[in-house]
Amino acid sequence: MKSSTSSSSGLVINFLLILIFIIQFSNGSNYINLITKSCKEASETDPKNLSYGFCVNSLIESISKNHSSPQPNSIEDLVVIVIKLTKSNGTNIISKISRLLRNNNHLVDPYVRACLKDCFDLYEDSLSTLEDAAAAFRSKDFYTALTKLSAASDDPTTCEDQFKEKKGVSSPLTKDNQVYYQLNIIALAFTQMCNHHV
Repeated sequence: MKSSTSSSSGLVINFLLILIFIIQFSNGSNYINLITKSCKEASETDPKNLSYGFCVNSLIESISKNHSSPQPNSIEDLVVIVIKLTKSNGTNIISKISRLLRNNNHLVDPYVRACLKDCFDLYEDSLSTLEDAAAAFRSKDFYTALTKLSAASDDPTTCEDQFKEKKGVSSPLTKDNQVYYQLNIIALAFTQMCNHHV
């Protein structure tokens, strides 16, 4: 009698574990479906500036690394995530610029050094603008959020363009500027989608 009770309780435990796995897998696939659908819609509205693959990969990677945050259930959740991701990326770029200015002081061309200082200021302003965008989004002021996100998306382009003004100079921030720009465009597109759904 004892063995039948333990085998049935073992079956119940196995069943519960399978059920928990199915629920977690189902929830995981829901957020992946949300991301792929949202990135597809956003990239179709702005194919020149927004890469579908970059959008999907950035969001899935960010969410999978941040286990403490709940998985997104709506486009609004994705806006919050992508703004946080953009701010984190911008903070990393500011750190990189600081390292470039500090570590290569004697190697950096004075023109490049001036450009890096300008880029530092642009990214600091951009992070402040993203804070304003996030606050406006939380309060459902989509017009202000869109305006702020649009302004933040100009900063990496302005940074990159400065290096092109002097012949023979190349930007040490090209890849960083491209990634930051793409993240801003994703946030802008997702916010626009929220605005249309209201």
